[in-house]
Amino acid sequence: MGSLNLVVPLVMWGREAPTHDISCVLFTRDVRTIVTGSRDGQICVWDFEPPTLKLTPRCLLVGHTASVTCLAQGGKARGTSYIVSSSENGEMCTWDLRDGRCVEVLKSANVHSSMTAYQMLNVTDVRLFCVGNYPEILVYDPHTLDILFSLAARIQPDWISALHILRPPRRNDEVVLGVTTGGWVKVWTVSEKEVRPREPIFEHESKMIRSLNALCLVCCTYNQRTVLIVTQDDWQIYDAGDFSQLCHVGGIPGERWMGGDFLSADRVLVWNDMGQAYIYKLPTKLLRGAAVSCIVESRAFHNKQAEGDNPILYGIVQPTSKEQLVNAPAWQFMTIPINNGAEKLLLRGDCEGQVILWRLADVSDHQLNQILQVQPFQPLVFTPTLNHSMMTAWAAMMPPPIGVLDQLEGEKNPPRITASLFLPLQGRLACGREDGSIILVPATETIMLHLLHGKHQHYHNWAQPMVLRGHQGRVNCLLYPHGESSRYDMAHLVSGGIDFSINVWDMYTGNLVHRFVVQAGQILQLLVPPPTCTPRIQNCICSISEDHSVALLSIKERKLVLLASKHLYPVLTVKWRPEHDFLMVATQDGSVYVWQMETGHLDRVLQGVTAEEVLGACDEHSAAPGSGAGGGSDAGLANPAVHLFRGLRHRNLAAIRHAAQRGIQQVLGEQNNYQDIHDSSKMRTCPLMIQGLRTNKQDANSHVLFFDIEALIVQLLSDEYTLMSPGTLEANELIMSSQYQRMNVLTHPASPEAAKKIAAFSLVEEFFGKVKDKAGEMEKKMKEKDKHDILGRAKDRAVNMEKKFRERDQHGLLSRVKESAESVQNLIQNKVDQSGFRPTTLSSAKDGSSGRVQIPRHLDVTAQTLQIGQVLMSLLHSWGLDPSLDQTCEHILGLLKPRVPVSYGLISKSGYMSLLMPTWHPVRDSEMPAINLPPDLAAELPPEMVKLEHRTQVFTGRGHWEISPALTTHHLLALVSVANTLQDMNAATLIPEQERRRKNHIQSSKANQSVNSHEDDFSRQQSIIKQGWSTLTALHTVLLPDCVVAAGANTYQPPMVEILARRWQDRCQEVREAAQALLKTELSRMGVEGRQKLVESWTPHLPSHMEPLPTGPSHYNNHQEPPHTPRLEQQINKANTATPQATSNGTSGNTTTSAGTSERGMEPHPQLDEDHYDEEMDGETCREVVAQSEGRRKQATAIILLGVIGAYHGQDSAEGFGLGNLAMQTSKALAYLVLAPSCPKLPGHTPLRRAAIDLIGRGFPVWEPYLDVAKILLALLDFCADTDRLAPSMKYGLPLIPEADSCRTSSNALTLIAEARPPAFITTMAREVARFNALQQNAQSLQLNIHNTVLHRAKTEILRVMEYLIVHKRCHIMDLMVEVMDIVLHCVDPGHLKSRGLNEVFPSICGFPQVSHCPHTRRIATGAKNGSIAMYELRASKCQMIPGHGSAVTALSFSPDGKYLASYCMGENKLSFWQTSSGMFGLGASQTKCTKTFSTAPVPDIVRMNPQRLPKLVWISNKTVVLMMADGTEHRFNA
Repeated sequence: MGSLNLVVPLVMWGREAPTHDISCVLFTRDVRTIVTGSRDGQICVWDFEPPTLKLTPRCLLVGHTASVTCLAQGGKARGTSYIVSSSENGEMCTWDLRDGRCVEVLKSANVHSSMTAYQMLNVTDVRLFCVGNYPEILVYDPHTLDILFSLAARIQPDWISALHILRPPRRNDEVVLGVTTGGWVKVWTVSEKEVRPREPIFEHESKMIRSLNALCLVCCTYNQRTVLIVTQDDWQIYDAGDFSQLCHVGGIPGERWMGGDFLSADRVLVWNDMGQAYIYKLPTKLLRGAAVSCIVESRAFHNKQAEGDNPILYGIVQPTSKEQLVNAPAWQFMTIPINNGAEKLLLRGDCEGQVILWRLADVSDHQLNQILQVQPFQPLVFTPTLNHSMMTAWAAMMPPPIGVLDQLEGEKNPPRITASLFLPLQGRLACGREDGSIILVPATETIMLHLLHGKHQHYHNWAQPMVLRGHQGRVNCLLYPHGESSRYDMAHLVSGGIDFSINVWDMYTGNLVHRFVVQAGQILQLLVPPPTCTPRIQNCICSISEDHSVALLSIKERKLVLLASKHLYPVLTVKWRPEHDFLMVATQDGSVYVWQMETGHLDRVLQGVTAEEVLGACDEHSAAPGSGAGGGSDAGLANPAVHLFRGLRHRNLAAIRHAAQRGIQQVLGEQNNYQDIHDSSKMRTCPLMIQGLRTNKQDANSHVLFFDIEALIVQLLSDEYTLMSPGTLEANELIMSSQYQRMNVLTHPASPEAAKKIAAFSLVEEFFGKVKDKAGEMEKKMKEKDKHDILGRAKDRAVNMEKKFRERDQHGLLSRVKESAESVQNLIQNKVDQSGFRPTTLSSAKDGSSGRVQIPRHLDVTAQTLQIGQVLMSLLHSWGLDPSLDQTCEHILGLLKPRVPVSYGLISKSGYMSLLMPTWHPVRDSEMPAINLPPDLAAELPPEMVKLEHRTQVFTGRGHWEISPALTTHHLLALVSVANTLQDMNAATLIPEQERRRKNHIQSSKANQSVNSHEDDFSRQQSIIKQGWSTLTALHTVLLPDCVVAAGANTYQPPMVEILARRWQDRCQEVREAAQALLKTELSRMGVEGRQKLVESWTPHLPSHMEPLPTGPSHYNNHQEPPHTPRLEQQINKANTATPQATSNGTSGNTTTSAGTSERGMEPHPQLDEDHYDEEMDGETCREVVAQSEGRRKQATAIILLGVIGAYHGQDSAEGFGLGNLAMQTSKALAYLVLAPSCPKLPGHTPLRRAAIDLIGRGFPVWEPYLDVAKILLALLDFCADTDRLAPSMKYGLPLIPEADSCRTSSNALTLIAEARPPAFITTMAREVARFNALQQNAQSLQLNIHNTVLHRAKTEILRVMEYLIVHKRCHIMDLMVEVMDIVLHCVDPGHLKSRGLNEVFPSICGFPQVSHCPHTRRIATGAKNGSIAMYELRASKCQMIPGHGSAVTALSFSPDGKYLASYCMGENKLSFWQTSSGMFGLGASQTKCTKTFSTAPVPDIVRMNPQRLPKLVWISNKTVVLMMADGTEHRFNA
């Protein structure tokens, strides 16, 4: 799945356990976990309970592409343990043992054969000492997988085959012993103080010994001078002082030694490849009557060995039953300190998946003598203490784990599923089986049948399968060509089997269209050629066979086009060069065969470097964008009406929906400059993907279900918005086109074209409203016609034919006629399905089943989306925590209770997965609460079903949230975002019948605006539904921790704040809001101390800002680039990379490089979505670049996380965000991200920059002292200069293009800033307007294009914010009325005020009595707080400040003829008349003088304090004005 998406995986394991061919084993130090790696690349994590010796498979880690060669413990951090794994192709991974999340990934040319974890002196964490196919010892950091230093050899450098690390007593350094494959022992002395990066440490001593290809080197922990070296042919004891050989034991015939360890100072345990281990006692000598143990200090031990001095075998460690192992087992010996001594454990994992544990009891010398005296000699046999495997765990489960085909009746031992393919367009899952059959089942119905309770359990034809039979043996592969390219027939499904055949099926009829048998081996893989091939090849499919051949088969012509069969080795991969008509086949020996596709001629055979270069060139060509067939056909259909009528003519609902949606988009944008603001990458992605999973080729397929949350939300909202007319969208505040259009008209010159635009806008809105209504009516009519006419006739025809031939049914005639009728019905159904409809099929109920409910067999896309949402929400909801909410969910919202505990998964870095096992439950049996089942129901059910229901209740209620923080984070994000989506969809439910009624109501209310009697009932029902979704959201956002603890949970796993911070500006609006709500709730739940710890842990990652910040976007010339800040740029914005391209099925395309190069995924931190790596890097400097990228990514997370804490808790002095360094550092980092110019390293529209914009708006009161407010406001205005064309409202849920998203976020940030600090916003904008006006007067001399400046382009947005402030912040506007008028007059084009009054053009500002406009003289007067009067001459574009009163002006008003201006000051209780006189013949400067002044009655203080009750001035004649008080009294004054 796409790695940047929010995806929730879960697994349906099936009845058979996956095979686990164990290649390495690890017992953790806490003796609580066992980790086993397999030769198939998977890693299994087992929970071990020492008191009860219970071993349980917990999760399967999927990611390695080759056999896992070694495992090591990676230390602890943040309350969890880590392990590091390495595979035979150079992959290294660090895993979180708590949930199996992949934390770090590295792929290099170094293949490790052994990894040893060791904690050095004065080092807080462990280091990994690795050896393998390279001539040195590499020391890694287990958390970052960086090479810290290396140990190299000066003398005879060679591969190190084994090593051991020890710390001698009374020394402050470590000694590393290593033995090479050539038999050289080398000694290094390592101290942390001496480590130098990039400088190897060379050995201090070296010596040649007689041990070639050593497998194990161990120093005795009881006596460090005794060394055990094991090879496959013998094992030897050496003195660590001079490495002289002390004793030697050869191998047992037919067995090979694999390793060993010391049980004590004189006891040795050695194990072999046959699954057995042997215990030896080392020889002893008698010296002067004193018994001396086998220690190297004894001189007698160095003497020449006499007969009888060889080590004595006295014990055999073996399993209970003899077994033949195909592969060598993996061993680990471990000594665990306990109170009375030490517990010695031996662990073994074999190719059968068995994990065997022995407890090795100590044998005293007296017991040993007794054993030796027994004749014949019989060594002690140690039997296993524990023997467990996945198969044993699976067999113990009653009922067994669920599979996708468990609903098939009559199959006691069903054939294995060998191939799986999900068909998103049809919503069906195709499963090829071992007996040659192919089963097609409805995917969502099958999932609901197995996982959820509900009425569907009683439906007869629910999840009814279709069976295709045509193969003689196992089905190996399946291909749906239409899913890869639309040039293929939608009905064709292709399958390849073990019987050498390739079958082409018609999925709708179930018929075999054609059968190809052209290759002499079983079919292994099926491919589709690229779309740039020739037309003939485009109709072909490619098949790869076990006979090393590759075939091109034409489905259209139904014949063989090319058979490439001269390959000597198995085929590895197939590449294409369409421009040269070449098919490139790479084989296992490294050769590349070049075939001409049209002629079938073998052009050449390439080998070596040339072959690799040719394959690489094919990858480069395939990565280049190509145009598909007919790619530009829709581009010419600019008029949505063409889409509409073409869709009506062809009965294509997709075209109808697309036409209506394009109509909405055209209303959102300008009519002549249309731009699609939607991010189309998710518009065609299926919310559910199903992928087969096999750990081994011989296993049955398990199935992993991937729920794509963003795709689900997009599909739900697209269907919802399609039902709404533009007027409804505007009424629901989803778009703000009317407001922006009105503002946009005011900021442009008044002309007839502007009036035409307004009229055209309204006409377009009305037209598309009618078009959508017509489309809805036509859709209903067509559905009814198809349901009752076409299929009705087909059914009648089938019934009549059955009656007609009933009496003549003697030789099977009736059965053949019925098959013919059914094929006719299927053909008709196929045509109907291809037209876009999903009508009800004919009933196929058998006799005796008529009492069961029959339901429609095919669902449309909307119904499938609702079913997917129903499954997801039902599985994620916390059942049992709130019984009243559970009732609401079941009966009103449409959720269903789970039937079984769900095996969830977790996608982490590089697409690696962790899949929970069905055998594991997060709550132990001893901690299980009492069962909550009605007694009568519990008595009817079998005991295993009662236990299953009990485990399900506990898991869905509390166990679900006790697994891991990462799983909690993903599931809460998915649950809250989908619940909010359904709540915003006019209170939608997941009940199909109720949802259909809701949509019909929306369409009927759109057609009929009159209120009927059912409107109140519908509104009441919708309010109940909305309240239900709100309660569900509140439970999982706020109340979940307390409810889980109240249910008995010991440890609730809270969400991870860093993941939520990275989703702060997610591409999907609903996911974004869910992440923000969860993060704010979690920060509040932490309290002051928790937030302090969080701040302390993330503050070191904040970048330092010592240099001055770059200037913002140019005030005057938009093409001038602001200067860079070199240090900040190096620290923050280097990790910006492009978003990975998605393939057609919604998964990220992964490129693979050769094994000889070092590559590592690198995550672009500006995306900030998840811990995923989506790009590949090659070269020696990859590690440095990745380490820097990880550091920058942490910096970005720290900026967002501290920005959120500061924005919501920074005003509290206890948080540390006061006037201090933390607030300044965070504000500087946020400002840098906003002001930094767009560049390849930091593009202009990224989630990181959007997050900085949003957080500056949310926490502006905290950041304001450290910001240049003018630069910030101008930068935000620059982002949202095109708001009228790009951005809908914040409630609009569909993903937008980055430009539109940044525009919308900046507009919202401006509103928040203006609301939080109105004086700062108004004064700053007034100052910038004054600078703009001054520049405008000199623009010609300075040769500046004034129309490209921010203040000119963002007039619409400025006017919108000013209107918002006028409505919501009236007090602040009155104090700064002159500045407000300056800004308004800057934005409103003067031409609008020529013929209309200010109350018509911008009526909101005329609500203040301090403002008056005279249309005759074209003057505007505004009263200031200091008592001055601002007189604006619109003709001359000038403003004159007149000192009028000693305190704030309360009211102003021009006389009707414009000759007089009356002003009233409530503070002075004075009313004045003013008259403006100009020079002779209108020349010279005009002068405004006070002609009269009157004293007025004092105003009560209660009126002075209420801005809504201020006095007003009203002229009743050209010379008489009335002072109207708030209480209704009037006072007349004459000019």
